[in-house]
Amino acid sequence: MKIGIRILLTLSLIIFTESFGYSQKIDSTLTHDLSPVTIKAYRFPSNEVKQLESVHQTYITSGKKHEVILVEDLPANIAEKNGRQIFAKISGAFIYDMDGSGNQVNVSTRGLDPHRSWEYNIRQNGIMTNSDIYGYPASHYSPPMEAINKIEIIRGSASLQYGSQFGGMINYITRQPDTTKKIGFESLNSVGSFGLQSTYNAMGGKIGKLSYYVYYQRRTSTGYRKNARSEAEAQFVSLEYAINPSMNIRAELGRSQYLYQIPGALTDAMFYANPQQSTRSRNYFSPDIYIPSLNYTWQITKNTMLSCIGSAVLGTRKSVQFIGFADAKDTIDALTREYKPRQVDIDNFNSYTFEARLQHDYKVFNGKHTLISGIRYINNDLHRRQQGKGTTGTDYDLTITNDQFGRDLHMKTKNIAFFAENLFRITKKLELSLGFRFESGLSAVDGVISYLPNEKVPQDISHKFPLFGISGQYRLNHSNKLYASWSQAYRPVIFADLIPATPLDQTDSDLKDAFGHNFDLGIKGELFNRFTYDLTFFQIIYKNRIGSLVLTDDNGQSYVWKTNFGDSKTMG
Repeated sequence: MKIGIRILLTLSLIIFTESFGYSQKIDSTLTHDLSPVTIKAYRFPSNEVKQLESVHQTYITSGKKHEVILVEDLPANIAEKNGRQIFAKISGAFIYDMDGSGNQVNVSTRGLDPHRSWEYNIRQNGIMTNSDIYGYPASHYSPPMEAINKIEIIRGSASLQYGSQFGGMINYITRQPDTTKKIGFESLNSVGSFGLQSTYNAMGGKIGKLSYYVYYQRRTSTGYRKNARSEAEAQFVSLEYAINPSMNIRAELGRSQYLYQIPGALTDAMFYANPQQSTRSRNYFSPDIYIPSLNYTWQITKNTMLSCIGSAVLGTRKSVQFIGFADAKDTIDALTREYKPRQVDIDNFNSYTFEARLQHDYKVFNGKHTLISGIRYINNDLHRRQQGKGTTGTDYDLTITNDQFGRDLHMKTKNIAFFAENLFRITKKLELSLGFRFESGLSAVDGVISYLPNEKVPQDISHKFPLFGISGQYRLNHSNKLYASWSQAYRPVIFADLIPATPLDQTDSDLKDAFGHNFDLGIKGELFNRFTYDLTFFQIIYKNRIGSLVLTDDNGQSYVWKTNFGDSKTMG
């Protein structure tokens, strides 16, 4: 880009002398041409999406499809967690907004269900945040994007190492403290349309062997639609202590909470007439989730490292709503002069996880290889209370007027898993990984459902799955590589599948877990030191998918039958 600069100086002198009865104007113009200025700037390759090394921390990523999103380099609206912008360069990503205010990230890839990202194993700093990965896999915990430094995404063909999910794993890595200072502070503040006000304030540093990072975030918005008010806040504290050069311990506590006023559904005709209109003014939804964790890391020898993590998902998911289709009006009754009672639903999460991972490097035939193995134990008790008769008020009130819930259930999960994967570096260019995972667990439901006989409520479903996988990678040169991977995966029957939603719903007593595999074949690297690329062919086989069929009984009454109704194949 060349810029020519010309300076034009005009000097005007006005002389006016009344005594002589005349005026005179003198103009003097000076012109000077400067030499051209040339500015050159390049930003290649893009700093927004990167790749992981073959062994990343205690994960083998060689041969798998993976990406790292560097959030700080994104041209994205992070104050409202705009998922479409954040995941814009992730191929196959599908995002949908539940509220348009950035309260929840809902992401999936390759045609899977994006609902609260529950086809993915969601983590923060390696800590699992799914409410119950086997019974209710939704991730209600939603940290502010201002706090996130990068997002690591590993697709499902690597699931032997962290879980059985078809989607894969998403790991949100928080910002780290500036260890050159004892105390540092930053504040990010945003304002925007529809009443957006957001503030993020963080402090961190290092004192002796102790490093720390804490933040507080709050965001409010009136929303694009009427009756779409949102209030969110989050807190986080991380303390890491270096016991000695080979051993450290890190304690973290994260919390996310928001209250969202739900404006209600619209029919197509309503949307075309006015997409900002509302059909509900008394509906509210609010999750409040805590994630405590303790992480112990020990570099036992130069070639061996042990990592142990104990964590929990604690908190509530609450809602009060007048439930009905978009054309069911929520109006004041002419006789009672009150609104109809709303429905109150409350979930209490109590999920505990222990995970241990061992990484060992060894040499055989002059080649350095890596073995990573580990175990994970999960114990969860989800107390679900639904269909409580709420008040006729208009505010966020969880009071129930009949002292009982239509559904009062304890959903318990116990699961233990063992995995091992070995990376063989056959040559300097060729790497091969073999992996195995064994899952064993039990999902149990017990309690009361008002429209079912007591003997039909208790249900136990056990799952035992041996899972296998293989992956390979070949380096064409220093920046380009071929890769391929295949691994098995499964999705257990979740509690939503077991519980009939209404008296007209029935659940197959022989409901089985869904299972299948992921396959990837691709090439990735750089061209001309300026362009990065990743071309992948994938296939997902998803067998025994669970869904609903509308059937008719012997009396001619229609009912909804929840069962394993088919298989699916997704390629792209």
